[in-house]
Amino acid sequence: MTKKNSLFLFLFSYTTILFSQGLVENPLTTNHVLVSKWNELQATPALRTPSVYDTLSLGTKGILDDFSYDRTYPDTALWLDNYVFINRGYGKAPITLGVATFDGLNEKGYPYSFLATPTSSAQADYLTSKPIHLNLPASDSLYFSFYYQPQGLGNAPETNDSLVLEFKGTGAWKHIWAKKGTTLALNDSSWTLVMIPIKDTAFLKDGFQFRFRNQATLSGNLDHWNVDYVYLNKIRHYNDINVDDIAYVYNGTSLLKNYTAMPWKQYQKSQLRTSVPNLIRNNYSGADKNISYVYKITDDLAFPPGILFSSGGNFNIQSFDLTHIYTECDVPQGCKKTADSIDFAFPVTISAPAKFSITHAITTPDFVKSNDTLKWQLNLSNYFSYDDGSAETAFGLSTLNGQMAEKFTSTVADTLRYIDIYFNPIMTNANLYTFLLNVWSDNSGSPGMAIYTSDTTLYPDYTQTGQNQFIRYFIKQPLYLSASTFYIGFTQKTNQFLNVGVDKNINTQSKTFYNVTGTWITSPNTGSLMMHPVFGSAADFVGVNNFQKEKNVITIYPNPANDKLFIKSNAINQDQKISYFILDVFGRTILENKSDISESIDISALSDGIYFIRIVEGLNISTNKFIKVK
Repeated sequence: MTKKNSLFLFLFSYTTILFSQGLVENPLTTNHVLVSKWNELQATPALRTPSVYDTLSLGTKGILDDFSYDRTYPDTALWLDNYVFINRGYGKAPITLGVATFDGLNEKGYPYSFLATPTSSAQADYLTSKPIHLNLPASDSLYFSFYYQPQGLGNAPETNDSLVLEFKGTGAWKHIWAKKGTTLALNDSSWTLVMIPIKDTAFLKDGFQFRFRNQATLSGNLDHWNVDYVYLNKIRHYNDINVDDIAYVYNGTSLLKNYTAMPWKQYQKSQLRTSVPNLIRNNYSGADKNISYVYKITDDLAFPPGILFSSGGNFNIQSFDLTHIYTECDVPQGCKKTADSIDFAFPVTISAPAKFSITHAITTPDFVKSNDTLKWQLNLSNYFSYDDGSAETAFGLSTLNGQMAEKFTSTVADTLRYIDIYFNPIMTNANLYTFLLNVWSDNSGSPGMAIYTSDTTLYPDYTQTGQNQFIRYFIKQPLYLSASTFYIGFTQKTNQFLNVGVDKNINTQSKTFYNVTGTWITSPNTGSLMMHPVFGSAADFVGVNNFQKEKNVITIYPNPANDKLFIKSNAINQDQKISYFILDVFGRTILENKSDISESIDISALSDGIYFIRIVEGLNISTNKFIKVK
């Protein structure tokens, strides 16, 4: 689905019904990694407040950021802004592990404007350097370079979107470079290097700064640009395109053959990989490199944590081949597989939940060490998953009674008690979007007979209750399943999209199914659907909250109204702040403000007619219609 169509759905679905056949890939509305991190950091705001007065020096390595740190926001030692998203999910075969992603969301993970029109493009994110001591002669061959990639594993920026670079010296910010939006081809994982000489004496002063900014649609997690390996230094030249760095490209690979997590009772040694593949990028142009490599496996819950296994060695790695697409470790060149079998290091059986970590490290010295180490955790708790816990996009159906399912195989008999689902928030009242929870048996590799259907309709509850917005739905009659293949999912009772989050870094599309015509079809789109079956005995969940809560019903009264509106909610405290937007029937914003829910909203200045009020409280978004009369 295009950005225009998907945003049209988000903004106008209360007056328009869109029909489609098949499973549609839709962009996300928000970024819940940012939402969670921002809320977490409010208790310690100083951690995200860089000093404007710090001035950087080039030193011997210059100014360099490859964004390989796993910290969500830009490094405060180098940058003044919080707006871009530092991540390991949106870049397709980045130069090194991690990228800075520009989009249409603010630093809190929400759209800059919920009401921006689908075809609009306006200023969104900034990434601004601290001031730099650059009192240098023009003869020092000073170059600024970076790599960029439109779209990556996210949403493609359109031609009216752009990525812009600006410099600031003695005067105002000056336009240096820009690129219009474009789509990255499916068979393309390339990055473009930009090399810019700095010769203007207006910039060769103390206090020089550079910044990136993007133009994007401001109403969603859209129009992605990825930036990597930002580098400023002297004694360089235009053909200085080599990056003397060997680095990991993606997060580590799961120790399990088929899952990223599984219930501890389901654990068997046969589920473990015999080798663990990880993609390594040799950025030395045209030169093979011999590197040293070590890895170890640790029992995290042991006291003290114990190393189960450790090994290493040396091997040659070829210069990175740009003629291939690298979405996983699926091309032999650059793909290191641990040479030793790891399964012997693990116990034959376990009697309680367990966590194991595997650490991979390139020990050969090179330009940047932070991109030379990977850590991956194997979680044996109570659920199955294929995804890494972070969504880059979403899948949805817009067919009444359409069905979506995900396939799992249990190794031992166990009791299914919950289903966790990541629903991507939509911009309208979630109470209007209902579904029935389902579990199906297997029918020759596709969902067969429904062995569980919820007795009441459910709804996507967007109140955050777990990692990255998974919502837990209770199975009222817990299912005792034998060691078998089964499917979890839902039947939607709406013809609007119920978008389920998708991890684009792990491809298990053969496990995702949909049904809109009476026949189950395998997903045509790559990625891993983010639904988790949760197993265990009743004792395992004593004291655990039931996240399937009463509907958060937000109503407004009186309706029709003359001069004032009041809001009532069964889930929002009366003294809690909300944001509200009043729209006309064409979707245009007439009035917006913030208030306590107990306060009335003055509508006396509105003309008589039909309006909509959108109420935003945290992750809860509700839209109600009202009539203004004299």
